[in-house]
Amino acid sequence: MPSIRGLQYRFSEVLKKAAARVFTLPGGEIMGIGASHLGRGAKRALVVYTIQAIPYYVTGDVMRCPIMDEHTMYWESAEMVRLLNEAGYIVDYYDIHSRAPIDWNLYDLVIDERNNLINIPAARRASLKKVYYCTGNHWLFQDMAELGRIRDFQQRQGIYVAPERQVAPLYSDEVADFMTHFGTPFQLQLFDARPQKHLLDISAVHEPAFRRKDMATARHNFLWLGSGGLVLKGLDLAVEAFVQTPDLHLYIAGHAERETHFWSWLKPMLAKYPNIHYLGWMDVGTAAFAEIAHRCVGSVYVSSTEGGPGSIAQLTHFGLIPVVTETAAVRAAEVAGAVICSQQPVEIISQLVHAVRELSGLPEAELHEQCEKVHAFGQQHHTRAAYSRTFQALVAKLL
Repeated sequence: MPSIRGLQYRFSEVLKKAAARVFTLPGGEIMGIGASHLGRGAKRALVVYTIQAIPYYVTGDVMRCPIMDEHTMYWESAEMVRLLNEAGYIVDYYDIHSRAPIDWNLYDLVIDERNNLINIPAARRASLKKVYYCTGNHWLFQDMAELGRIRDFQQRQGIYVAPERQVAPLYSDEVADFMTHFGTPFQLQLFDARPQKHLLDISAVHEPAFRRKDMATARHNFLWLGSGGLVLKGLDLAVEAFVQTPDLHLYIAGHAERETHFWSWLKPMLAKYPNIHYLGWMDVGTAAFAEIAHRCVGSVYVSSTEGGPGSIAQLTHFGLIPVVTETAAVRAAEVAGAVICSQQPVEIISQLVHAVRELSGLPEAELHEQCEKVHAFGQQHHTRAAYSRTFQALVAKLL
């Protein structure tokens, strides 16, 4: 069995927390995954990424991880280890919050989602294969984008919200041999040109069967699905746009109450405008969520910065036509929907109003065609099989 160092909970204690869907591991390392069957002489890889699902993987059933359906990264992290083992690498896995020292001399390959690659000694950099596992936009773009949206929200609404998605400076792209990404080419524009770029297909946590929509109802309904950092993700802009379209409905699925200052603005808006509906957090794998998604024609996600959002990847499986900003880097919008290129909130609101009205007014046959194109894109690019295929292609480049 691999050795587990520095974990904050015993495995049995984790299972006790499963019913409450609470599972956090601030740090920790799992060493020697795959060593028992690969042997001591095998190549060795270091992965630095989220560790929550890995204890379940090494004990034989990753799907028992209680937060598996919370985000695609949990399954993907375990699949990364599986494919590296399959390629002959013993894997040492460090959580992104681990403070343990790294012995760079142990490794043939490093895959890092944070800023560790710059710590590799110069004498080792040439012989050690280095992958920056990128999940977002450039750190400077992201930080400035969020702060700009916070400033603009305060100027429009008089409320200061706290930044939720600020990231520390990160320079792994400047020393990596390869850099992965999930989004459109927009995501890459500020990163160093030197590493070879490799596009991964982000997975979805649920892959429902396609259902043809009743367009008489669906054409009037749109869905916003997201997590923390609501101003960064443009929920305020979506709400302000739908205030101007009382004949169209916006359904909001997320944890808005967690961001108290934002909630102090949103809650009275919900009471005032009956076409804006708050659903709270929803499990995307439930029948209740599926019913709402199938009653909507499109998804709205005017985020200031994303690396190809998993929420929109998930909604492709319900055939929801994306209306998004260029800064969200949504690949599905290349086949159907609308992309708003402005980064100015007032202009985004105006263009969003125009886009949802135009989409809602399309002929039924055209709406069905766009929904089917989005669903087909999701089936091709946003499944667990698609992630495996594209990560395996990366491993093949590294061998």
